Amino acid sequence: MPAVLVLLLSGTWLLSGALVTGTDPLIVAVGRTAVCCAVLTAVAATRADGRVALRRAAARPGTVWLLGLLGFAGYAAGTLLAISRIGTSLANIVVALLPCATVAVGALFFGERTGARGVAGAVLACAAAVGYAALGAEAGDADGTGLLLVAGATVAFAVYGFLYRKRMSRLPPLTVLPVLLAAATCLLLPMALPALVSHPPTPAATGGIVLLGGAVYAPAYLVQHRLILLRGPVFTAAVQLAVPFTVRLGDGVLGSAPAPSAAELLLLTVCCGGIALVTVQPGPRRLDGAEAEDAQAQ
Repeated sequence: MPAVLVLLLSGTWLLSGALVTGTDPLIVAVGRTAVCCAVLTAVAATRADGRVALRRAAARPGTVWLLGLLGFAGYAAGTLLAISRIGTSLANIVVALLPCATVAVGALFFGERTGARGVAGAVLACAAAVGYAALGAEAGDADGTGLLLVAGATVAFAVYGFLYRKRMSRLPPLTVLPVLLAAATCLLLPMALPALVSHPPTPAATGGIVLLGGAVYAPAYLVQHRLILLRGPVFTAAVQLAVPFTVRLGDGVLGSAPAPSAAELLLLTVCCGGIALVTVQPGPRRLDGAEAEDAQAQ
């Protein structure tokens, strides 16, 4: 399951990066969200228990709108607008700091404890990411607004992971995700409407958005949220550390970027090593409270 998640998420970054070069990022965001919502709703609605669970998820409007904003609308808008400013690879390395953001958010707002090892890992990872951003600045890629957008999206998703597991863990992801994606579509549409009217996507871009939302994002979201429920937000974020390497390799293969330099590879490795200090703890793994409850329920 983790390897599948890495491949799917890498595909979302590569395809999104290709689409936003000729299409407004907000159009891509709302399009992929709406298509993903339609696909997952159609699958969930094929069974009677799925329809019941959809209604149960929709019966929590406050939670639905909050999670839709943090995990989907805000995250999609922030990352795609950032990609158009700083490129796919640099945006992805900031997102790779998600485990550090998750640890910080957990400690500040959800009672999660982080020791000296975790703090040292977070500092090391952040230092490597700043170094990577400095390399991008030499190539003209670094942009303050773009970096702030993707950083804000990363923090929003860190908060989302904890809230999702806390408030929606009793319902299967297949029936929760369509409701959250519907809320996110409603939030994104007003932002994307001016671009849709003035510069509608071409038929080729429309096909790419449909492919992105239905064939890549839909399964990626299902696997990602299943991992959040089974192993927690920090573990899921750690799995995604392989994504920057895969995306960087994909950029090179597609010819959208030169092969990674030795300095880039070193900084990416140091960044992942620092985050590993945060997320991979020595000794037997201990279940936290929410995971223990899930284990007992199963």
